[in-house]
Amino acid sequence: MEKGALVATDTATATRADEPQLKRHVGVVGLLFASVGSIIGSGWLFGALDASTAAGPAAIISWALGGLMILLIALTYAELGTMFPLSGGVVRYPHLAFGTFASYTSGWITWVAVGTTAPIEVEATLQYATQYLPFTESHMVGGEEVHTLTFLGYGTAVVLMALFVVVNYFGVRWFARINNALVWWKIAIILVVIGAFLLTSFHGENFTSQGFKPTGFHGVFTAIATSGIVFSYLGFRQGIELAGETDNPRRNVPLAVVGSVLLHVGVKLPDIR
Repeated sequence: MEKGALVATDTATATRADEPQLKRHVGVVGLLFASVGSIIGSGWLFGALDASTAAGPAAIISWALGGLMILLIALTYAELGTMFPLSGGVVRYPHLAFGTFASYTSGWITWVAVGTTAPIEVEATLQYATQYLPFTESHMVGGEEVHTLTFLGYGTAVVLMALFVVVNYFGVRWFARINNALVWWKIAIILVVIGAFLLTSFHGENFTSQGFKPTGFHGVFTAIATSGIVFSYLGFRQGIELAGETDNPRRNVPLAVVGSVLLHVGVKLPDIR
């Protein structure tokens, strides 16, 4: 065995010895669905809309390129998650490699990102549901339509955020069970919507009426960064964050991290029509 591998093994062993003894309740399906559920959020519709607006029919290239780029990052995390099966790996790995300051910086950035994700998803949910009740109202700001919450929307958002707190409070096993059911529901809805659109509203001329790349490759690359594509794919990190709470991290972490990205690419491409 090479010296580098020995050092990595010793470091992983020492780190696991210092790790608090978390209950390893999450299996391979729970870990995979944690990542898949995080990826499949509001972006599966809003992302498709914004990407198509920025790149036209070539948005399908944007989703494929975004998936490939994120997959390269995911493969790195999958290997690290196998070597160091620690909860909160996105913060712990910089600490192991570069020390406390790098870990603190990474942790702060991650905290800001995670702290804003739940409110973003709640607002997106309420925007979807506005057709049933007045959760949001729209305003024109700088020539663009902007949606803000109404009084009813704020109250509902507080309730939904409190529900997230309850789910996390009762532990990872309960979370995994609820999340598995929700992900099956999400996938079923997406497949039904894709099938319904293909059968009732598919217009092949949309791919060529204004050109396949109306804004050129500039629009293709802009869509990757600004339309929610990267934001959606980054949900694969949930498999890393729960690595210390799965029963077989050597097998489950790579399957969850890589599998969630590939599954999302497979579901996303037919949705671009």
